[in-house]
Amino acid sequence: MLIQQKVVSLQIIMEDFSSYYPYEGQELKAALQQLVESQYYLPLAAKLFPEYPPEELKQKILDLADVDQFQSSVMIRACLYIIRNSMADFTYSGLENVGEKPCLFISNHRDITVDAIMTEYILISNHRKSSHVVIGSNLFEMPIMALMARLNKMYPIGRGGNQKEFYNSLMAMSRYLRHILTERHESAWIAQRNGRTKDGFDRTNPALIKMIAYSGNRHNPAQSLAEMNIVPISISYEWEPCGLLKAREVILKRQGPYTKAPGEDTQSILSGISDFKGHVHLTFCQPLQMQELEAANGNYDTVAEIIDQRIYQNYHLWPNNYIAHELMTGISHAEHYTDEEKQQFVQYLDKACQQYDIPGYRDTLVGIYSGALH
Repeated sequence: MLIQQKVVSLQIIMEDFSSYYPYEGQELKAALQQLVESQYYLPLAAKLFPEYPPEELKQKILDLADVDQFQSSVMIRACLYIIRNSMADFTYSGLENVGEKPCLFISNHRDITVDAIMTEYILISNHRKSSHVVIGSNLFEMPIMALMARLNKMYPIGRGGNQKEFYNSLMAMSRYLRHILTERHESAWIAQRNGRTKDGFDRTNPALIKMIAYSGNRHNPAQSLAEMNIVPISISYEWEPCGLLKAREVILKRQGPYTKAPGEDTQSILSGISDFKGHVHLTFCQPLQMQELEAANGNYDTVAEIIDQRIYQNYHLWPNNYIAHELMTGISHAEHYTDEEKQQFVQYLDKACQQYDIPGYRDTLVGIYSGALH
């Protein structure tokens, strides 16, 4: 049985969420069979499970009973591999803000996959149930992604299209999230806006909050949002994932419409996973409270600002952030870094500017790191 690797039409998504439920039963068996027979299996097995002979590991994977077992036995290894090979260390805080009630995690978005992956790693390693994850359908350039998506509770949201299509896509996403939380009683993760933060400023799109509210009681936005138990997530990287590529894209967008080259998203996924990120910290922030939502009185910009405040208050600032802000403003932050750390960051900038000889590139890259202090 071949698992169809395609994005189901928007109309089907809006009417039948089961198309994106995690694999179960015979579909799960077929998906696992397809995984172990794919071209990716042997390289991944060698990296993640070097202690197992490939055939023995293959049988262990085929014997998994559900996607939770797949995540706790296979994907947890992938998370540990990312931590050990691309981070100086990974720390987290605020897990006490994640109670028994399902949460809608709204996260700042610095990396295409790692932001969500590390959230799941924390939940699974603390014996919590993993959450569902909303990802952009543009990430399905890699053939294996559609298969891995449903093995990891991922739901694709459409990107691009005209205004009506984008609205319908957001509405379908909202209905799906509410269904997951209120009917399946499971948590879900979504980025605070469409696409990663490119300029260093983490801002929640009020349209996202509006759509989340609209799938509930539109006449009582506070109640509708409170039902989703929104928990903001703040994740910070010492070395910005794909930072050099982000600076380039920001400059090109200033010059006119920017069209991604074929395979660009795939390259960003691979770079974000493999490039060195230094110290990484993730914080589960305090959930939004009913009194805050009532005080917002249906103003979605205000709710977005509350989420942003939570994210910035809990953002872990690294020496690079202080150095960059000092370079941008002239305000001294010498107490927050060493001479060696400043020299390292300046060398990083010099090397990046040699690679991308573009007017304004240095200031743009510095701005990505300094944004967290504004």
